[in-house]
Amino acid sequence: MPIWTACNRRTMGSPSSQDKSLGRSENGQGLVEYALILVLVAIVVIFILALLGPAVGNVFSNIMIPLRGSGVIASVSAQRAGVGHSNDVVVSISVSTNTSVTVSDSQSGQSFTMSCNGSCSVTIFGVGHSAGTVTVTAAAGGHMTATYPVKL
Repeated sequence: MPIWTACNRRTMGSPSSQDKSLGRSENGQGLVEYALILVLVAIVVIFILALLGPAVGNVFSNIMIPLRGSGVIASVSAQRAGVGHSNDVVVSISVSTNTSVTVSDSQSGQSFTMSCNGSCSVTIFGVGHSAGTVTVTAAAGGHMTATYPVKL
């Protein structure tokens, strides 16, 4: 048998007794592979949470606000204003603490943000003839709706 064939046979296959005596055991290799996979999974999870974190926070907030009730908003009312061809609605708001509120009209799509100290009101101009709903959202937490009637 040629010398190169004898050398190749000795190095192929299972580790020889000489390799084992030098400490080349494969017992810890599986543990290291699992540790590397775990690190890669952790990096992917951190990346996904960093990417989707704000969206998850918004979903959580949208769930918690209704559970807390109306928050700092004590009351909201919406009334038609004026006579004749006027299509205006006056929205009156009472809050338990000073906060910024956003008033949104379902019919006209108009939205207003203002500071509210105890009570405040806003007039929404040109909302149309149909009945509608206004939604008031407080920066300090909570939201409340009120409806206004059809324009007669």
